[in-house]
Amino acid sequence: MKVSSSGKTRRLPPRDPKGGRPTREMAERLAAHILETALDQFIVHGVDGANMDDIAAAANVSKRTLYARYGSKNGLLVAAAEYGTAKHLRSVVAGIQTGSIRDRILWVARRILDIAVSPKVVGLETLINWVVSRKLGGTGPDRAIGSNASINLIQCLLEEADLADEKEDAPFLAAFLYDALVTVPRTRILVRRDLENAPKAKSAYLEQTMDLIARAVPLLSR
Repeated sequence: MKVSSSGKTRRLPPRDPKGGRPTREMAERLAAHILETALDQFIVHGVDGANMDDIAAAANVSKRTLYARYGSKNGLLVAAAEYGTAKHLRSVVAGIQTGSIRDRILWVARRILDIAVSPKVVGLETLINWVVSRKLGGTGPDRAIGSNASINLIQCLLEEADLADEKEDAPFLAAFLYDALVTVPRTRILVRRDLENAPKAKSAYLEQTMDLIARAVPLLSR
């Protein structure tokens, strides 16, 4: 069952009928179950509104289990934000196909943009901003959650291509491409509302933007 503001709980992954110590697969499924539930609770109720009692009840686990695994509410929040980012990024990585570097980056940017304007990810972004603004989780948030995870993916694609003289510029170029192809259109869709959240409009915007960038970076030409 999905967690909602009405307080519904999620089903726990089924236990091995033979009993005994949970397998690694079962442990991983339980962790994903807890983090998915916690993420939904934080998104629905906000950081201040969510509490460990309600999260434990929604996940159908004990509060002791949450503290044993994550140490604190903030620890659970960071883990849930990292889980949410990784989950969405995995769906992007899994679909990347062969082709020109331009086509691959455009595909990644479009997929990330589609995800980034979804209501759940808008809620996830609020949590990420809260975590990063308070510098929780050490260096983890800088690498594992938020836009940096997507920028790292674009940088990997650039480094796989024949960058030649541009190789040293890969980190800067990756961040620039992310802002041009994801941050700006997302802002226009959600904040300025002058770009339609429709496949044709997004595709046209990304193609035109990439054409302009390719004038300075021929590697990204058609």
